[in-house]
Amino acid sequence: MVKSATRRIAKYKAKIDGDVHKNRYDATKDISVASEEIYGPQAEALENAVKAAIDGVDAILLPYYIIFGKQVKRALEDHETTTADAEIATKRQMWGPAPTGRGLVDATLALVEAAVRLL
Repeated sequence: MVKSATRRIAKYKAKIDGDVHKNRYDATKDISVASEEIYGPQAEALENAVKAAIDGVDAILLPYYIIFGKQVKRALEDHETTTADAEIATKRQMWGPAPTGRGLVDATLALVEAAVRLL
């Protein structure tokens, strides 16, 4: 049986209490701000390093190279050298030339990887 829009709206209003969401936000705001103060400058440095390393690449491809750079950084932070290298090789294959990859240039991916390793 289809429920009426009026009933759906009333149920939504009953479930969503603004005070609950406000209290949750207020309780976690300091944690979120502190986390963003750490992450923000790191993300900016990574994006600037990637942009500088691949200057001249089509702007439409830039976000994909930045994503690859973030994946490289994550692998380097999460794993020891051998495992990190294997993880990065897998990501390079995933983003690399077609038909196995997503079509990014392998030499440019190497530049991004080198720039991220220097951070």
